[in-house]
Amino acid sequence: MDKEQLPPEPLNESGEERKIGIELELAGLELDDITVIVSSVLGGNVKKLSAYEARVEDSSVGDVRVEFDASLFRELKIRNFFQDLDPEVLGPEGRESVESALASMAQWLVPFEIVFPPLPISRLNELEKVRARLGERAEGTGTTVTNAFGLHLNPEIPTVDVPTILRYLRAFLVLYEELKQAHNIDPARSLTGFIAPFERRYEMLVLRNDYQPTQEQFIDDYLQANPTRNRPLDLLPLLTYLDPDRVRKRLPKEKIAPRPAFHYRLPNSMVDETDWSIGREWAAWMKIERLAYDERELGKRCRYKLRRRQGPFFYWLRRLWRTKPLLSRKPMIAVTGPDKGGFPAWFCTSMAVRRAGGFPVRLTPSMFRDDPSLPPFDGLILGGGADVDPERYGEELQHLLKEDEKLEPTHLGRRILSRLLAPVLFLWRGLFSLSSSGVDPERDEFEQGCLERALRERLPILGICRGAQFINIHFGGKLTDELPGFYGEVSRSSSVLPRTTVHLKGRSLLRSILGLEQVRVNSLHKHAVSELGDGVKVTAVDSTEVVQAIEVEGWGFLVGVQWHPEYLPVSRVQQRLFQALVQEALSRKR
Repeated sequence: MDKEQLPPEPLNESGEERKIGIELELAGLELDDITVIVSSVLGGNVKKLSAYEARVEDSSVGDVRVEFDASLFRELKIRNFFQDLDPEVLGPEGRESVESALASMAQWLVPFEIVFPPLPISRLNELEKVRARLGERAEGTGTTVTNAFGLHLNPEIPTVDVPTILRYLRAFLVLYEELKQAHNIDPARSLTGFIAPFERRYEMLVLRNDYQPTQEQFIDDYLQANPTRNRPLDLLPLLTYLDPDRVRKRLPKEKIAPRPAFHYRLPNSMVDETDWSIGREWAAWMKIERLAYDERELGKRCRYKLRRRQGPFFYWLRRLWRTKPLLSRKPMIAVTGPDKGGFPAWFCTSMAVRRAGGFPVRLTPSMFRDDPSLPPFDGLILGGGADVDPERYGEELQHLLKEDEKLEPTHLGRRILSRLLAPVLFLWRGLFSLSSSGVDPERDEFEQGCLERALRERLPILGICRGAQFINIHFGGKLTDELPGFYGEVSRSSSVLPRTTVHLKGRSLLRSILGLEQVRVNSLHKHAVSELGDGVKVTAVDSTEVVQAIEVEGWGFLVGVQWHPEYLPVSRVQQRLFQALVQEALSRKR
């Protein structure tokens, strides 16, 4: 099994590899047919216990149990019923005939179940050969509308305690709709009630951040809301393992085998389909495994789910507000920024987008902390801000306190308006600056999602300063911090005036947009591109060959500039960048 298929926490409390048990339901085969197939693939000896139950002992994976999944027959209760009848009314031969006829009719609705013993998760693929052989003749969930069969996964829990159970249960609850899509649940199974979803009241209780119950309270709450095995994530075997007396007292007649494992009943048993596999259903369960061990993401998703459950009216009202520009003919341009200190950049960028004919939409991490779904947009601007976390490109955070180099003297012919605006912008940015240790991992993660969305939908993208660096890092590139001076949102900043001459390289989208071979720009950064990512090419450099602009080949409008065009509002040349972005977005919107 590949490493991607292994859970984030692969070991149990004893330091051993976690195990998983598999229960596979199917029809279309007799008991003897099933045991022959299992023993021919896995080896072992067949021991027939009754007409409805058998074991394949000493196979390569251990003892495999095959049984008719109806206790009336498997536990021979039907024979006890016949014993109470008068022998003159129904003799031994008649009893066998009636029992056989009833069993044949039951097979139209009741499957055989193959119960494999717990295996190390890394050995799960060993069962695929058995599944393939069975699929040559067996019937699965989709064969007929009455086949409400399932594949049950029983993954061992890493740590047998309530906090761990809660993490998995919460992860399942927030992923429930996504999991149903991933498993493509058959309608017949949904109607039978075998995988009835958790009730809304219990969901809201579990998703609350302040719900930190003791073991006794958690078990009592679960039993009160779920006195049944028919849940898509059945916790009764695990809770019985924790406290058998407590569970038996509440459910004395329920058949529950205690084990330190979840009982995941959601997947279909599509054993008769050639492209189906146990591994495919396990991959869907892995969504739960990953989310359960991503504390921050799990907390965010729980808050979002709880908010939807508590107030659907306000949830849809928020979504309507976010998508209000959809009624406009103007393309929506998403502009990312930080939660704190980003208003000057947002104001200037939004004005530039509006002048270009677009509708700017501000996106910051806190806006989506409890709501993972981004609003629709037609173009993306990755704005400037704090440094990208060096861990994203394999470096350690360094605080370089070098003296700034002296700037070149400004030309007398520089536009008077630029001279007047420069100190205003400089002061404005200073008032909203971050500390000198400013990295923002939450923003990095948020913008990663925005960038992936834009790339997936082939939307036009413009990266400004930090945004250009972020694009390069996304494609596998690296940065250097061996530059004099500091980025504008830390304690010391460079000039917002266009003092740096940038040389544009031929045959680039940037040069075709600006229409010049060289252009003067501002300089407010302390990092620059040092190693190019896959497909990234340099389209502009300054006199010291520091990278000032990049593009990514094969991605259409995907441009990053190291300067801040939004802080040069009087420059018609810089405004062309926003005009080109908006026009590209508009052409896709039509």
